[in-house]
Formats: sequence, C-alpha cells, structure tokens
Amino acid sequence: MAHKILIALAALSLLPAAAAAQVTPHSEPPETFKFLGAKDVAALTGQPGPGPKTANLGDHENYYVEFATRSDSGNKAEVHAHWSHYITILSGEALLRYGGTVTNPTEPAPGQIRGSGITGGNTLTLHAGDYVQIPAGMPHMLNPAQGTRLHYVVFNTRQ
Repeated sequence: MAHKILIALAALSLLPAAAAAQVTPHSEPPETFKFLGAKDVAALTGQPGPGPKTANLGDHENYYVEFATRSDSGNKAEVHAHWSHYITILSGEALLRYGGTVTNPTEPAPGQIRGSGITGGNTLTLHAGDYVQIPAGMPHMLNPAQGTRLHYVVFNTRQ
C-alpha cells in the first residue's frame, strides 16, 4: 500500500512540470492598457468616400480588433476562409446579406474572396446595439441604408 502511495505522489509531482511544458510563450509582446475616447475612435474611420474604412487595434496572430465605417456605396461581398467576425453595431442601420454564393468573385489575397454581390442566402437588417457572428467561409455583405453610414466594431478570430 505504501508503495502505491509513493508512486501516486511521484506522479503528482510531475504534473506542474508537464502543465508548464504545454504552455507556449506568447510570441507577441504583452497587451498594455489602452483607452480611446469617442472622438479618437470616430477619427480612426472618419475618412470621406464610399466603401468601408477600417482601423485595426490589437492586431495579433490569431485575432484582431477593428473599428469600421461603411457608406451606402462601394461595398463588396466578402468571404474570409480563415477568419470569423464577431460584430457589434455602434450606430446606423444596414442590410446584411449572408450565405448564398458570391457573384463575380475575385481573390485579391489568399483566402479572401470579394465580389459584386451575393446570389441566394438570407438578409437581416442590423441596427445600433445589434450583434452578429459570421463564421469563417460564410459569404457576407453589409449595405448601409441609403444616405447613411454604419459604424461598428469587429473582433476577428483565426479559425
């Protein structure tokens, strides 16, 4: 019996070392405290012109955060093979088209598809305060209401 207890204690003493060996050091520098006031956030994406305007904050290997603004023109359908979006609408209103098939697809970068629209799929109207999760590989397109701009924040994770 004492022999079994000694073996169990020896095995337990190895657990902290085994657990520590499984933790990979973070390749990026540690996060620091960051604060941006509302005016600073608005300035990040306040450029004039059609289409999306984005500003990346906290860009890391497996995730990044961006603030974005879209106007009511110049938007494209998108598919991201390896990135999921977690979006919260800050202000504005937009029609989200998701699923279906991208029309006139191009691949401007590996794993990134863009197109003129989406055939089939579903539509949903997004408003301030709404949250939507778009998995990697799902076609999607945001079109703000006519004459408006959509402001949102996106947490993106690598899949």
